Amino acid sequence: MSSSSLTTNMTDPSSSSSSGPRWKNILVIGASVAGHSVVNGLAQHLPSGYRVLLIERNAFVHHNPCVVRSLVRPGWDMTNFTAPVRQDTIFPAGSRHRVLAPNRVVKLRRTSVWLEQPFEGVDEVDFEMCILATGAQSPAPIRPIPGCSLDEWRTALRRVQDDIAAAQSILIVGGGSVGIEVAGEINDAYPTKRVTIVHWDVGLLHPSDSGGNTAHTYVAPRTPNKLRKDLESQLRARGIKLQLKDGVDFDAAKGSGQWGGMPGPLGGMRTIPLVSGGRIDADYVFNSTGNRPNSDLVRAADPGSLTTNGYVSVDSFFRVRTRTPNSPLVGNYYAIGDVCNSPSWKTAEAAITEGDALARIITTRLRGMSAQPYSPPGRLLESTVLLGSGGGASIKRFPIIGYVRSEGSVREKSHDFHAGKNFFSRFRGQRRFVSTSSWSLAM
Repeated sequence: MSSSSLTTNMTDPSSSSSSGPRWKNILVIGASVAGHSVVNGLAQHLPSGYRVLLIERNAFVHHNPCVVRSLVRPGWDMTNFTAPVRQDTIFPAGSRHRVLAPNRVVKLRRTSVWLEQPFEGVDEVDFEMCILATGAQSPAPIRPIPGCSLDEWRTALRRVQDDIAAAQSILIVGGGSVGIEVAGEINDAYPTKRVTIVHWDVGLLHPSDSGGNTAHTYVAPRTPNKLRKDLESQLRARGIKLQLKDGVDFDAAKGSGQWGGMPGPLGGMRTIPLVSGGRIDADYVFNSTGNRPNSDLVRAADPGSLTTNGYVSVDSFFRVRTRTPNSPLVGNYYAIGDVCNSPSWKTAEAAITEGDALARIITTRLRGMSAQPYSPPGRLLESTVLLGSGGGASIKRFPIIGYVRSEGSVREKSHDFHAGKNFFSRFRGQRRFVSTSSWSLAM
């Protein structure tokens, strides 16, 4: 899309007129789950004179939980679990709020950002508040490479499908939810293939206590043992090998005559060295580790606002923490979702909750009232991990009795990966999505 068509599509003529009103902009960078959720909360309750500008670098967003099946099952790459990021899909007709996509923020300043493409005739947009919701990046193609087209991403998914279909022995590096669900999908589609999960912790997911969250780091909360033990039992019953408290020795893998340490097809059966000294024979390696927060904008503006592991450091109001008064991020920058170190699980449900909470904080402050700080649940309330179309485990936490298994939640997620409640429902524009078996966009 050219910059001229972008400006024509999204400009409110009255806002750019020298005699018309000057909008007070609330910027949201990233149409992630958290970003879209805060946009919906703000759009309904902002005072007159304020507007939301949603800036997204890709022309589309996707429902990430569906990706595990699209990586394995031929044809699933064409299932409509994506949505275009446009004015008519995000906001209703006549809205004063605007979508800038595809567009990219290239620099953060104290009260403005610089854009890659001009908006309303300018490259620099002033704001009253700026919300960073840029999410995290997983190894491609678990999430699309920034700036790629939908066709390019689907091509990458189909390539992985073909590679997995051709493989005999598959090594999955990382036993988090993505690695577990990909293993389940592979076993579901190809029961005779050998599948091994190598994971650093004493059990799948994150059962160990790694210490509490601080201003200088992000530590994922512990996973309840009941959930991971159920998953481990089902995987072993299917013949999937679990190599726990271990990892791939990537230094040894890059040595002379070794497999090179790169994921993907290995061109034949190779011996993979492990940190423990053990070895695994595989002809395909799937990497589900290395989830990295998309915090490069903050790193360029003020590296002191990042934790030691790269997350944007925020306080209990989601305000970006800065270490010096001269930081360009002082004052009106906020961050939510996967990019920040808010003390909660990095799940869609948590991102929606954070988006709603920040919308309340901002609108309360704009009305001149004192906002309440965000306080996430101290324990995981619900979690469901699928193992293909016919298995998985789920837990729910109830007062007094604690965690109980929930087979109903497994069936519910199996239906559409929660796309109906966590994805399609976010789109409130003139063009509405309909959650059906074909997941089609209503015209």
